[in-house]
Amino acid sequence: MEAHGINLGHGFVKAIILDRYGRETPPLIFPAVVAPAPALVVGALATLPRVVIDRQPYLVGDAAQGATNPRTDLSQQRMANPVILPALMQHIVHQRPINGERAICVTGLPATWAQDRGKAQLLGERIRSQATHYTTIQVIPEPLGVVYAQLLDRDGHVIADHPWAYGRIGVIDLGHHTVDIAVVDRLHPLADQLQTYSLGTARVLTFIQQCCAAQFDCDLSRHATDHIVRAGQITHAGQNHPLPDTCLQHLAELGTSLTARLIDRWGSGQQLDAILLGGGGAALAPLTDAIQQRFPHAQVVPDPQLAVAR
Repeated sequence: MEAHGINLGHGFVKAIILDRYGRETPPLIFPAVVAPAPALVVGALATLPRVVIDRQPYLVGDAAQGATNPRTDLSQQRMANPVILPALMQHIVHQRPINGERAICVTGLPATWAQDRGKAQLLGERIRSQATHYTTIQVIPEPLGVVYAQLLDRDGHVIADHPWAYGRIGVIDLGHHTVDIAVVDRLHPLADQLQTYSLGTARVLTFIQQCCAAQFDCDLSRHATDHIVRAGQITHAGQNHPLPDTCLQHLAELGTSLTARLIDRWGSGQQLDAILLGGGGAALAPLTDAIQQRFPHAQVVPDPQLAVAR
């Protein structure tokens, strides 16, 4: 059967799908934004893809960003919203149709949220409302996905000779809304080491968004701002410009704040055989540099934005 890794992030939705032969299909990444779909214009040569929730049409992802009244939610209440998660999930199903009768799904929540059985059940219900073909939906703390992506093969078996399989590994998932940490000791997650901080990149991206708007007289969404920060430059009026120094300073300050929290939690970190950095924020050098300066054995995992889903 197929295996689906679904990461319904607060900033971006990520989906990794392995078909029944263990082959990975092209990953799916799109902004976690939903907007009511406007009325169709007679004579239009193309229409944006829509999803329908309770007979109401919605735009999702990139299409929703330029629409009127785009919706997102950076709180735990997004799981109770009857539209946001079902619309995001329906968009995944439309973009990556199930090719068999059965599939299994592994998804996640921020580290401490996943310990709440009620939240995990509600997330599973939101997913199953749009994907009834799942025989199993497993909800795990999101930072565990970062380390499992490194330790497991395509069949879900531990890579026997992997040096981390028998060690004590710290994991940092740098997300849009939360930063989550975990410790995995000889393949066993330690419950008392799961921690969630509301120190994701969203607030810093808002500052950078305002800074670019003032300097370049442009209107950027937070998700578009995320892209230019990753690129390290902004394209305006057909010209590429480096990001203002103040933008990089905001990221560096967030990195310093995160590092202070990690020191409080892990001290020197020398008791950990490795520290893995994953999540979309791990692709931002000003953010990870501060952490790696304090913890030299911290390393960014390959393809960090997709690590949790994979």
